[in-house]
Amino acid sequence: MENKTKKILIWEGIFIIGILVYLFFATAPKQIYPFSGMTISDQDFKFEIENAKMVILSTNENLSNPIILSENTEITLPPGIYYWKVQDDLRESAIKNFTIESNVALNLREKNESYELENKGNVDLNVSKKTGSLFTSDIVINVGESQEVKKDNSTYEGRQR
Repeated sequence: MENKTKKILIWEGIFIIGILVYLFFATAPKQIYPFSGMTISDQDFKFEIENAKMVILSTNENLSNPIILSENTEITLPPGIYYWKVQDDLRESAIKNFTIESNVALNLREKNESYELENKGNVDLNVSKKTGSLFTSDIVINVGESQEVKKDNSTYEGRQR
């Protein structure tokens, strides 16, 4: 073989190896959303991933007791700090974290003879009734639930349980 032909074959080999290395790293599983260290106020968000088959989620940094989510899996997470990574058949991403923020939201709907107090947040509520300057006992309203109360001149205040 000529010296020139050997050089061409070497450069072709280097080029092919370079392309394979590039493809290996370019197709690695990636976490797009949520960003690392991000605080989310809506617990109904969607994981955005690329080149991965599953999301591995945990409340522990070492991902013990993981929740495995495949594509199109829906999950509602309570407030807290979460750690996650994505994985395909051969590779996995680095571990990132995000926080779901507590959201206290009390909705008051007027009905004919009563009010309906509805917990629209993502944490259980203790609701205090204030009549004049007197606070009365707490009413517990869990996430997504509501409770009817007598219609009067009272005000209501909700706080995280």
